[in-house]
Amino acid sequence: MKKAVLAVLFVSLVACAGPGKIPIDQAMSPTLKGKSLSLVTHESPGFVAMTYGKGMFAVAGVGAAVAAGNELVKESRIVDPAQKIGNLLTQHLGSRYGLSVKGQSSKKAESYDIAEVVKLAGGSDYVLDVATNGWNFIYDGFHFSDYLVGYSVKVRLIDVANAKTIAEGFSTYDTKSAGKPPVSYEKLLENNAAYIKEALEDATAHCVEKFKTELFGG
Repeated sequence: MKKAVLAVLFVSLVACAGPGKIPIDQAMSPTLKGKSLSLVTHESPGFVAMTYGKGMFAVAGVGAAVAAGNELVKESRIVDPAQKIGNLLTQHLGSRYGLSVKGQSSKKAESYDIAEVVKLAGGSDYVLDVATNGWNFIYDGFHFSDYLVGYSVKVRLIDVANAKTIAEGFSTYDTKSAGKPPVSYEKLLENNAAYIKEALEDATAHCVEKFKTELFGG
């Protein structure tokens, strides 16, 4: 069971490893005014719906949890927060720095390589790259009937001409750390997974505010 829990954490958070927070250099502010900005997102990773029963089967259980999670996302129309996070942050960057927001690339990035991302910039001077690293629900330690929802996301602001990251950061959220009491499995799924959707909305607000404050000048 411990191996399964560790595997879930790996699936959800592995992409968060990196150089750490890189805030935008405020000395660049005058050079950004009037420049164009596009948004690029990625295909959503598998949603990990980890129950205690699946947790008993280690790696195989994680595979089953991803399959169940993806089916839940499809049936209940659960939306990956990356899109909304990207839209809110591009609006903020436009307002804060006078960037002209051109919208989102019609294609999703197939890798995290900067060269791949800048190809999708559509002629913009800068591109905001937003990628969900992990999203899930999981039982709370040894409290097998209690569940929490988690989310993690990475953003990069990239100078297209130089294929250079000028700001970068990570954000994670889970309902337990946010002070919300755990809920039952039944509560997670009732009303087309309304609790999960609400938790992801809270994650969106949390991560957007963190990025605004820590990366993009408040």
